[in-house]
Amino acid sequence: MRDRRSADDEYGCPPVVARRGHPCRHARGRGAVARGGVHGDPRGRAHVKWWLIAWREIRWEVFLDRASLLRMSIFIVIPMLFIFSNRRIPLGTGGDLTLVALAAQSVFFPALSGVALIAATFTAEKENGTLVPLLAAPIRDFDIVLGKLVGMVVPVMLTCAVTLAAAYALASFRYGAPRVASALGPEVLYAILVLAFLYLITTGSITMIVAARVRSSRAAQQVAGLVIALSVFVLGGLGFVASQVAEGWPLVAVGALLVLFDLVALEIARRVWQRGEVIARI
Repeated sequence: MRDRRSADDEYGCPPVVARRGHPCRHARGRGAVARGGVHGDPRGRAHVKWWLIAWREIRWEVFLDRASLLRMSIFIVIPMLFIFSNRRIPLGTGGDLTLVALAAQSVFFPALSGVALIAATFTAEKENGTLVPLLAAPIRDFDIVLGKLVGMVVPVMLTCAVTLAAAYALASFRYGAPRVASALGPEVLYAILVLAFLYLITTGSITMIVAARVRSSRAAQQVAGLVIALSVFVLGGLGFVASQVAEGWPLVAVGALLVLFDLVALEIARRVWQRGEVIARI
């Protein structure tokens, strides 16, 4: 049976606050539940956690955003074109490295689209007028940041997995299944997906911290481009150097450093991102 609470309580706002003209008062007219509002219980505590914010991002910012779908589709097609352009793969270590590089490209190109999505998550809501109901709801800042990040990472990682499977099937058809299977074993494919996940969390955390402080989507996309360029240069250089030392074992240390950096970046995002400052910039 549906709870018979007031409309203001339903959107997470105490009745007194709602009567005083608080932004939550207008949340219902803006589609608060669908686009930023959250449910609260009668005692004023929100029972909406980060995972509901993540689902909101997955639903509205990814699947129902045509620009995002078009951008992601382009990043999926580009790696396939690389496979078509390589007619022959040489035998030996050089050929194996080429196949690994093609597989990595099929994963990291969709990951780049995820960084662009994360960069525009706050600015798009500012421009659409849906950020105020979300910020006015009784949700912790950390839940908002984590929910938005997870809501972008999950669909992008699913896209990376599908693209990697498609690239593997296409390469097997073009170069031969035994040849591809010998170079791209399960452990290699798993390592590529893990690296893509760490890269997405690392760059996404940095991008979200900076993009939350800009006013327009254009500025957010410029921030994303700068973060992508710097991250590719730094992480690519570290990966190349680590792969040339001690038979590649330092790559494990690089992965551990990325995990540590991700935790630090999330903590910085929690401390730096303040809803009062964000509301002041709207």
